[in-house]
Amino acid sequence: MDVAKKKDYSWCWWLAGGALLLALIGVAVALNFNFGATSDSATSDTINIDNGDAKINWDNYPTYEVELSGSYNITAPGTYHLTGSIEDGGISVKIADNAVVRLILDNVSIKNSSGPAIACYSGDDLVIELVGSNYLEDGASYSSTYDEDVKGAVYSKADLTFTGDGSLTLKANYQDGIVSKDDLKFNGGSYNIVAKDDGIRGKDSVYIADGVFVISASGDGIKSTNTTDSDKGFVLIVGGEISIKKSYEGIEARTIIIDGGEIAIFSNDDGINATVASTSTTNNRNPMMDTNENSSLIINGGDVYVNAAGDGLDSNGYIYINGGKVVVDGPTNSGNGALDAGLGIVMNGGTAVAVGASGMAESLGANSSIYNISVFFNSTLAKGTKIEIKNSAGETILEHTAAKAFAHLAAGTAGFELGETYMIYVNGEEYTTFTISNITTTVGNGGYNMGGGPNQGGATGQQGVRR
Repeated sequence: MDVAKKKDYSWCWWLAGGALLLALIGVAVALNFNFGATSDSATSDTINIDNGDAKINWDNYPTYEVELSGSYNITAPGTYHLTGSIEDGGISVKIADNAVVRLILDNVSIKNSSGPAIACYSGDDLVIELVGSNYLEDGASYSSTYDEDVKGAVYSKADLTFTGDGSLTLKANYQDGIVSKDDLKFNGGSYNIVAKDDGIRGKDSVYIADGVFVISASGDGIKSTNTTDSDKGFVLIVGGEISIKKSYEGIEARTIIIDGGEIAIFSNDDGINATVASTSTTNNRNPMMDTNENSSLIINGGDVYVNAAGDGLDSNGYIYINGGKVVVDGPTNSGNGALDAGLGIVMNGGTAVAVGASGMAESLGANSSIYNISVFFNSTLAKGTKIEIKNSAGETILEHTAAKAFAHLAAGTAGFELGETYMIYVNGEEYTTFTISNITTTVGNGGYNMGGGPNQGGATGQQGVRR
């Protein structure tokens, strides 16, 4: 009797497994689980986002209806629907370390002349949901009964999440506006924050998924301060509208990742600063700057505008631009640059335009995959000067009207092609022509031009306005 041979279908399993693997990789990329910028990246940061609040089933907890009239203490988990006002006092949350509390602020006004408006001293998660228009204000000085660590009009030792469709006007007279000593997340709402020091500060992280923010701060606009845990100390912006109208530094953290949103920053020093201030190594590219390979600024998307008196985009480590639109009106003094990276700049996508002083000018990097230019003008151009770059067909590739005087332009776009010739126009008059000859093509001479190291590309084009 013949015995039929059993067919080998193992190749099907290998094929199915391969397809599944590719699908999982695609999902991981889409969800931004790994924020390493590119395969050219010298560093790769995996961001651990704490979404513990999303797992809370509030139906399992009691709901309390509270009409505020004076200071209110919360010692039990649950949802507290707050209405009314407190003219001189605050809300205190003291619960078990594994407990959770949700505060629904429903057209609430809280003013505390001697402390924070809301303070959470223990717990796992504090969720604040905004309904209607709300107002919070702390005192210019705090009573000695408060721990010296309490420095925010809204302060939490637990993970803090803001959500809802309402608005919050917050005036921080003592120091910071919103502070979490753990993770800080925004899932919606509108915020108008005026702070004597920092506007928004999360020790472990600040994660902005959505919301509208207007921030005026004498300190930093948004920051995360954890420099010891490798998976913490980050600011992640996925969406929303963020306007930092006044700040010392606009956004500061060890790792800063921008995936989307509309961001406008005005700063007296650096606009966006990725830094680990406690540790540094020798910078062979620029000995005057500290470097740290664990610092990175990664822009994957969004619309980012920076107007900075100090460095525009600054990282002690790397700057990666992988997508989106980035515009920088940088410093007018040559001690700073529109772009400043301790270990290098890599541009792999999107569009970037950065103008500023030429003394410390950096390009968008010779290790980039997007062709870019570094232009040193033969004189300082005035505020309001319009720069246009056109191709040989007369089509505008890039344009920018400068908010301040400048002498250097760094620009990159997929519109630049190797071997093609382009024209630079200054206020409508042809300034010079250049041909893309390298990843970074330098036009004119001057400054450090440190973005990708030496020999980034020869100077091309004839300088001087043609009449």
